[in-house]
Amino acid sequence: MSTTANTTPGPDYGTELSEQRTALAIERSFLSFERTLMSWLRTSFSMISFGFTLVKFFQFLEDQKGAPVSGILQRTWTSDTIGLGMIIIGTGALCLAVVQHWRRVNALRAMGLPSQWNLAMWVCTLVAALGVFAFVSLVMGG
Repeated sequence: MSTTANTTPGPDYGTELSEQRTALAIERSFLSFERTLMSWLRTSFSMISFGFTLVKFFQFLEDQKGAPVSGILQRTWTSDTIGLGMIIIGTGALCLAVVQHWRRVNALRAMGLPSQWNLAMWVCTLVAALGVFAFVSLVMGG
């Protein structure tokens, strides 16, 4: 009596589970990239706002005193330069962080990340535009 073994393959649960894990890993990487971008946003926003405040504070002191504010050893403070520099560094860092994030997300999309709304990138882009506006308003408006 001849017995034949059932050679019909069943569903491949290992491959399905592997694909699920890969999709979840890609999603976790995307969320990690978003957290990194939001960290850059906090740092850059702090630099932009502190630079703006520094420039305006020393402008206020100069208006009150009627002369440039001098510090230790009678040296004139270069508050405008420092404040504007902080705005430039904060805005530049945020712009570079947005570009870096965009490249990383595109790399993840090539690996299978579905297209989705990227709120962090849009918020950072708007704050970078605000940094440019703050810089221009200080340079042009005095």
